[in-house]
Order: sequence, then structure tokens, then C-alpha cells
Amino acid sequence: MGKELLLEIGTEEIPAAFLPKAIKDMEEIIRKELSGKRIAHGGIKAMATPRRLCLCVANLSNRQEDQVIEKIGPARRVAFDEKGDPTKAAIGFAAGQGIDVSELEIITTEKGEYICARKKIIGEDTKALLPDILKKFITSIPFKKSMRWSNLEMRFARPIHWILAIYGNETIPFTLGNIESGDRSYGHRFMSPKPYKIKNLKDYMTKCK
Repeated sequence: MGKELLLEIGTEEIPAAFLPKAIKDMEEIIRKELSGKRIAHGGIKAMATPRRLCLCVANLSNRQEDQVIEKIGPARRVAFDEKGDPTKAAIGFAAGQGIDVSELEIITTEKGEYICARKKIIGEDTKALLPDILKKFITSIPFKKSMRWSNLEMRFARPIHWILAIYGNETIPFTLGNIESGDRSYGHRFMSPKPYKIKNLKDYMTKCK
């Protein structure tokens, strides 16, 4: 079962010419990042104005997919003696993979029979992974020119003023530079500068309008 992810980066005015490429890059970056983390998802949509960059990912899975890692070791004839007992090679290989020698399997390859260790890695909860994913995503967005501000080491097209991060109606808490993520966005800086709380993309689009 997946949930909606909504991220908004509120900034000072980014040059309008930067935005079309930023939209394309945002979609590509998050797609690559989620794939690398083995997190299934639905459609991805990025939007932008000079003072806000927005990303929405539909049906983002609640957890990573499990992963089976296969390591091939020594040849069977080296791993087992004539009696079928494991040799030091098999015992050492099993220990190096963190499993008991009895868990080793025999597989047939083009080069013959080899011992193999298979380990299953259970996927983590997406919510626990999102803080690092989103921080990496934000700092990976490339711009023709970027800048530093205050006494921070990070760079971005323009100074960031706020970060909205919501996954399935829950705030994803993290700190980037001197900004803490939250569940609030801001309207037009002159006509409606006060903050407003956001629940999801539908709520965000209505309140932005």
C-alpha cells in the first residue's frame, strides 16, 4: 500500500530561465534515487515558480522491497573434501558471509559447480528512509549558478526559506542547513505572506490558489 509524498522547497526568487530544466531534473533525480533504494512508486510530478519548487510522488510504497544477495565462493571440489566434509575454504567463506557452513548452497555455472551464499535483506520502512532521501534530493538539483548564504556550507540556486515535507498526511522531519522541514507553506510574500498548514497535494493546490 502506497502513500503520497509531497515536497515543497520555498526560496528567494530563482531566475525563471532555471525552472524548466529544474523541473525535468527533479523528476529524474527522485526516480533514480527511489529506484536505487528499491522503493516502488506511482507517477512523479514536479512543478515550479520562482519562489517554490514542488515535487509529488504518488503511491510511494510504505517500505523497501526485500533483496536477496548472492555471493559465489570457491569451486565445490575445493570447498568439500572426498568425504563431503567442508574444507577450510568453505568454512572461511561461510564465516566471511556471516552464515553457518550448513547454509551454503551448490550452484552450477558455465565453469562448473561452486558454493554459494544467499542472504535476504529485509526492506526498511520508507518513512525512516525519507529524511536522507529528501536531503540528498534537494542538494542534488543542479543549477547553472548556485550560491551559499549565511554561514552555511550548502549551496542552492537561491536561499531556502522553508521546506514542506509530507508523506501520507504525516510530516517528514529533517534539517537542511538552518531549515527544519514542516507541514506549512507560505502564500504570496505581499498579498498573503502568512503560513498555512498542508495535508496533501489536493489541499496544497487549493490553498496555493
